[in-house]
Amino acid sequence: MKKILLGTTTLIGAAALFAGHAFADTPKVTVGGYTNFEAGYVNDDFTSNGQRSQAFRQDTQVDFKIDGKNDSGLGYGGEIDLLADTTADTQARGINASKTYIYTDGSWGRFELGSNVGADGTMKVDAGTIARATGGINGDYNYFANSTNQYLAQSALPLAYGSTGGHNAMGVNNLGFHAEENLNKITYYTPRWSGFQAGISYLPDETNRGQGVAAAAGPLGPNRTDTIIGLSENIFTGGLNYDNKFGDWGVTAAATGEWGNAQSTTAEDLKAWNAGAKVAYMGWSLAGSYGDWGKSNTTKAAHSNDTWYWDVGIAYEYGPFGASVTYLNSQFDCGTVAAAAGNTANCAGVGHDKLDSVSGGVDYKLAPGLTPYAEFTYYDQKSPGTANDNKGYVGILGTQLNF
Repeated sequence: MKKILLGTTTLIGAAALFAGHAFADTPKVTVGGYTNFEAGYVNDDFTSNGQRSQAFRQDTQVDFKIDGKNDSGLGYGGEIDLLADTTADTQARGINASKTYIYTDGSWGRFELGSNVGADGTMKVDAGTIARATGGINGDYNYFANSTNQYLAQSALPLAYGSTGGHNAMGVNNLGFHAEENLNKITYYTPRWSGFQAGISYLPDETNRGQGVAAAAGPLGPNRTDTIIGLSENIFTGGLNYDNKFGDWGVTAAATGEWGNAQSTTAEDLKAWNAGAKVAYMGWSLAGSYGDWGKSNTTKAAHSNDTWYWDVGIAYEYGPFGASVTYLNSQFDCGTVAAAAGNTANCAGVGHDKLDSVSGGVDYKLAPGLTPYAEFTYYDQKSPGTANDNKGYVGILGTQLNF
C-alpha cells in the first residue's frame, strides 16, 4: 500500500505539471478485481496418455484503479492489476501484475502509457466478443484440451496470440493469448464521432515489458537486442471501430491490424489484419470475423502465407441469464514456425495444422458480482502427414466472483 500511495503522489505531481492548473480533488483509488474457480473435464484421443480427465483451475486478480480530474477538465489516473494466485501466471502476463499503466483524457481523446491492452485488442470485434461463460472459442477450454502440435486455437493476430508467431499455441502450457496485454506501449484513442473511433499503439518490440529484462551482456537497462529471428520491432497496432444504435438495433464493426519490422534479415515483417462485425437486436447478438496473418514473422525461405481464421457466433441475454454458441475454423501454416525458441518441436514442419472448434456456454448472475456458468467445447485437430490428429471435448463448470 505504501508503494501505491507513493506512486499516486508521483502521478498527481506529473499531471499537475502537464496541465498547469491546481487540482479540484485528489485522485480516487478504487479497489476491485475477481476470483474465478473452474472444474474441467476433458475427453479426447490423447486422454489416456497417463492423465486424469478432470482438473481444477483458479484465477484471481486484485485491481487498483486511480481516477482524478483537475480544474481544467483534464482526466488522469492509472490502473494496477495484481496477480493473486498461488502459482505463476500461465499466460505469461507477468510475475506480480498483469496491467500497470497511466492515462490522461479529455475532449481531444485519450492517451495510455504503460502495460495495457493495445488499440487493436480493445477495438477488435469477433465471435468471442459476444461469447458467454469463459469466452467460448476464445475461452478457457484451451487450458484443459490436449494437443501435441501447434494450432491457431483462438481468433487472434500474431502479436496478441504469442510473441513468437504461434509458439504459444494450443498444447503448450503457455497459451499466450494475452501475450501483448502487458507489453510496454503508448496508445492514443480519438474521441468517438458519429459512431466512429480510431486508435493506435506503438511498441518498441515483442519482449519489452515492465522494467525490461537486462541484456545478458552489454549496458544496464532494458534489453535492446534486435536480431531475434521471428520477432518484430518498431511495432504499430490499431484500427477503426464503428459502434451505433438505431432504435432496438445495434451495429458494431471494426478493422484492426498489426505492423512491425522483422528483427532479423532472414524473417518477414509483421503484417496481419482482422475484420469483424456484430449486430444486436432485442437481447440477441450475431458476430463474426476473419483474420489473416500473411507472412508475419515467418522465415523468408519458407514463403508461408496460409495462416488464417474465421469465426461466427450467436448469443442471447435475458435479465440475469445469458447463452451463446461460437464456432472457429483456423489453419496454421507450419512454415510460420520461426527458427527460435524451439518452435519446431511442436509443428510437423510441412503442411498446415487445422482446427475446428464449437463452444456453447451459459451463465447466470445469481447475485451482484456472483456468476456461475457452464461451458462445453468440441474440437477437431488435424495435422496432415503426422499421427497427431486429435478430437474430443472439454466441459467446464465454474463460478466467478467480481468485486
